[in-house]
Amino acid sequence: MSDDDYTFDGLPVDDIRPGTTVLVAGPTHAGTRSLALRMLAGPHGEGAIVVTTNQSADRVVEDCQRAGVSVFEDQAAIIDCVSDDEPSVPARLLTVAGPTDLTGIGMRFSDLHRSFADSDVDRVRTGLYSVSTLLTFSDLKTVSRFVHTLVGRIDSVDGFGVLFVDPTNHDEREVATLAQFCAGRIDVRDDGDGPELRTTGLPSHDRDWRRFDPSE
Repeated sequence: MSDDDYTFDGLPVDDIRPGTTVLVAGPTHAGTRSLALRMLAGPHGEGAIVVTTNQSADRVVEDCQRAGVSVFEDQAAIIDCVSDDEPSVPARLLTVAGPTDLTGIGMRFSDLHRSFADSDVDRVRTGLYSVSTLLTFSDLKTVSRFVHTLVGRIDSVDGFGVLFVDPTNHDEREVATLAQFCAGRIDVRDDGDGPELRTTGLPSHDRDWRRFDPSE
């Protein structure tokens, strides 16, 4: 596996070492989801796995394409926890029974990593959108155990992970509990002039808010 850090073109986020998972926390309307998706947009040769808990796979493909993620079978895969059928999408697609099937999500994740490895794709970015949905259907202890396991698997394969949570739907204790399993945290807000982000626990860690464009 490559020791090169993961890069984030067009975002005010410094390169991040392999094996890192980041919690991205902020309201959806503030551009947080767009930011989290853009962090999956890597250079050619990297793979991307999107776990969708609240949108169908075809909607996720549209969002990924707007975020600059290459959604082709050789580079992208979707774990769909929503659709009753299997929509036709250009990415590899695996489904689970629903957002409560955390064991199924974990198994599909492992299957996809093996599939990517068999295709000589050994650098994979994984995004979970969103943890908030999981907390709607399961308790904090159950979701925390799942997040801890997922983060460990991402670390073991030198991958990169992004977990999206909307803190307006939870108390800070829940968000802080989830954040402790991640190497870093990115908070997002919209001060009226556009979205800003602030990093904690990452190489670019500081207390300053930095503007970003969610649509680039």
